[in-house]
Amino acid sequence: MSKINRSNLNLGLILGILGCIAGIGLLFTDSWLIGIFGSIASAGIAYKGYQDSKEV
Repeated sequence: MSKINRSNLNLGLILGILGCIAGIGLLFTDSWLIGIFGSIASAGIAYKGYQDSKEV
């Protein structure tokens, strides 16, 4: 059996980082409440994606 090469970056990490940036951007508009909770949720997704990328 051959070993499957896995990329260190995964979809959860990328989407979490982009969502966190978008949430911070929403903080400066009229939707600041959505920005707060969106950035917190996206940071959690990014953290989980980071943990999954370090797992072998």
